[in-house]
This record gives sequence, C-alpha cells and structure tokens, in this order.
Amino acid sequence: MYKPEQPIFEVQPKSNVAVTIGVEDIPKPWWKCLFFGLQITLVDFTPFIWGGMFVSLAGLDAAAVLPTMISACFFCMGIATLIQTTIGNRLPIVQGPSSALSASMGNVAATYGLPAVWGSVIVGGIIEAFLGGSRCMSKIRKLLPPVVVGSVVTSIGFVAARIAVQWTFSNQTPLYLGLALLAFLLALVLKFKCKGIVSQGFILVSVVIVGVVLSSFLGIFNWDAVHAAPWFAFPKFFPFKDLAGQSGHAITWIGAAIIGGFAGYLGSMFESIGDYAATCAATNTVYRVKHIDRGIMAEGIGCCVTALFGGLPCTSYTQNIGIVAATGIASRRVTQVAAVLFLLYGLCPKMAYILAGIPRPIIGAVFLISAASIMFSGIDSIISDERSLRNTFVAGTTLGLAIMLPYLTASTYAAWAKSLPAFLNMLVTSSVFIAVIVGVLLNVILNIILKEKEEPAKASEKASEKTECKT
Repeated sequence: MYKPEQPIFEVQPKSNVAVTIGVEDIPKPWWKCLFFGLQITLVDFTPFIWGGMFVSLAGLDAAAVLPTMISACFFCMGIATLIQTTIGNRLPIVQGPSSALSASMGNVAATYGLPAVWGSVIVGGIIEAFLGGSRCMSKIRKLLPPVVVGSVVTSIGFVAARIAVQWTFSNQTPLYLGLALLAFLLALVLKFKCKGIVSQGFILVSVVIVGVVLSSFLGIFNWDAVHAAPWFAFPKFFPFKDLAGQSGHAITWIGAAIIGGFAGYLGSMFESIGDYAATCAATNTVYRVKHIDRGIMAEGIGCCVTALFGGLPCTSYTQNIGIVAATGIASRRVTQVAAVLFLLYGLCPKMAYILAGIPRPIIGAVFLISAASIMFSGIDSIISDERSLRNTFVAGTTLGLAIMLPYLTASTYAAWAKSLPAFLNMLVTSSVFIAVIVGVLLNVILNIILKEKEEPAKASEKASEKTECKT
C-alpha cells in the first residue's frame, strides 16, 4: 500500500541547522519575504554559466543565442520553482538549469540541432513526470539509508564549495581578491555578531554592500551591460526556430537525440533525490516518500515548459540549500517570492544584468559559507546511521570517488573523458551522479546482499554454540 507520508529513514538523521523560519511559516512584515527572496536570487543566477556552457558545446553563435536564452532561463526558473513549491514536494527548492542536462543537451544540439534539443527536452520531461507521478522513484527509498544520502549531500557540499572557489578566484587580481576577502569577513561578522534581519540576511547585505555599492565606487561593477539591456522583453515560443543553420522547424523528434538527452535526465533525477534529502536536513523536515514522487513529477513538468520558451531544462538547485542552511530561513513562501523575481528577471533583462554585473569573486566568497553548511549537514546524516565498518567503507569510498574522479577527469584524464559517450562522460565527471551510483551499489552489496548471506551463517554458528554449551 502506498503511503506518501512514510519517512524515507527509520531514524531521522540529526541536523545542526537552526531553523528560525519554518517551511510553512510566512515572514512578517511582508517586506521580509521580498528581502529574503532577493537574497536567494543573488546566488541562483547560474543561467549565465550553464547557458554559456550549452552554447559552447553546441557550437552556436553566442551573440545570437545567449542573451535570449538567459532571459528564457530566468523566466522558466520562475515557472518551474512555482510548480515545485505549490503542486510539487512543497519544499523551499529553487528550480534552475541543470549542469548535467545542459551538458547532455549541448551535445545533442551539436549533433542534431536545436529543434532536436527541444524534442528531447519535452520527451525527457514527460518521462520524468511519469516516473514521479506513477510513484516509481520512491520505490528505491530502501536503497538510500542515511549513510548513502549523507554521502550524496556531502558531495553536493563539495560541489558547491568547488563552485564557490571557482567564482572566488575567477579574477586573480589583488583588487578582486581583496573585495572577495572583505565580503567573506563581512558576511561572517553579520552572521555571528549581528541579530535579527541583518543576521538572517547576511548574504544579501554583504553582497549589496561590497558587490554593488563598493564595486560601483571602484568602477568595476558592470553597469554598461545593464544600461544596454532593454527594460522589457516577453519570452517567445520556440525563439530559435529561424536561427541560421537550424532546420527551420520549431521541434523535431529524433530517437538518438532523445536517448542522449535522457542521460542527463537520469543524472538530474539522482541529484534531485539527494537535493531533497539535503533540503529536508537543512529545514529540519522529515524526508518522506511524497517528497521524492511529487518533486520528480514537478521537475518533469517544469522541464516541458522550458522547451516551449527556449530555456534549458531545470532541476533542483544546490545553491539554495546552502542559503537555507546558512540563514535558517526555510519558508517556501520566500522561495515563491524568489520565483516571482526570476520571472521579472526574464521579463526585464535589465534586472537580470544587474545580477550579472556583481563581480563573481564576491558572490563566490560569500557562497563558500553556504557550501560549508551543506557539507556538514551531509556529515551529520552519515554519522547518524549505524557506526560499522560496512558503512565506513560505503561513505569513504563514495566520497573518495565522488570528489577525486571528477577532479582527475577534468585535468589528468581530460582527453580520455571527452572521448567517452555523453552518458559515460557524465558518469565520470559529475560528483553527485558518482556519489549516488557508487553509494547505492556499495550499500546494496555490503548491507543487503552480503549481509543476508552472513545472517544464516551467524545463526548456524549460534546454534552450534548452544549445542556445545549443552553438551
């Protein structure tokens, strides 16, 4: 019998996060929702990153494609986030372009063209929504004990830390590094020395002070792009159908493209299951069956919407988990306000470019604090499970491979990784995907298959010991 309220874990993993505003709470007065929502959008603006990666992989003209795609991505982020927080798992989860999906769709675009990408996105979204709506995804919950989920969450923390470090050192000049350090120290002071709204909104306050005000005074804030961007532009349906070099069709259905694109969906779904667990840990919410099924269903619906407007398919965003863990603001109403702001960014490109104008080293330095919160939420989950040699091996091997393999395939073995098919390339380059696959497999082998074989042996040993004692 299907029980949507059934917890994923028999024993709820411990969390060190102090939640000040719960998932169903609404901050008052109203302007606090706007304040916290704006804070979310400051670190969840990676359409600029994944859009650029997609265009590069697809071999498209960035000047002709990227601005329109960025606006479409923001607009679709808003729609997908509203779907997730209302009819989905109703957790404070931001939906945005997925690195795994962007990479797989970029390869599809390079081979089959953009119309094939939208066909692949729609089919993949329908399949994902079906897997969630039919309750298939939650059936694997027995394969995800706290030691596995904790390993996945910890690996997500390392991914977030890698992104934060990359952003921090994206410009190595002394001025930018100095501003990054100043933003980091200011964020710590605001978080741990101040109280109330300033402490809760330390990310927004520090980024605005250093990233906008001080950067503008020093002349390094990119106001030129803001002035050049239009005030209003409504996203169009299939905006790239007349792009030079494409087929002229809005959408095409190609079997190989659908299969290649769905490889990204597999990675995205596995990552999302880990993100849901991390979100529940960060919000002190019991991780339940309904969170997986409804969440995956909502993500599939959101991906179908993105194809209509020329945006990249969406998945749950790790960055927002870090904000929740660092600030203690877990209200999904705040996330819904952020979704409306994303819609406005998509409708008003000028607002989106204000976010892009903030020097990335400043964003990265502040985000590093959030990444630390994610990491230790995962560690808390790992140590909440049974302390045994088996679980130590599961967690240690999973984290070792999830952290080191992508590092090596991005450096020493880069040529080998690029030669692999899209799915295998993602398998060796995505830390979260590696963590899910390795964690689940090791748990099945050590804690299910081998454990079941050992139990009869132990029972016979105990029986023989009793016989000897009687004798």
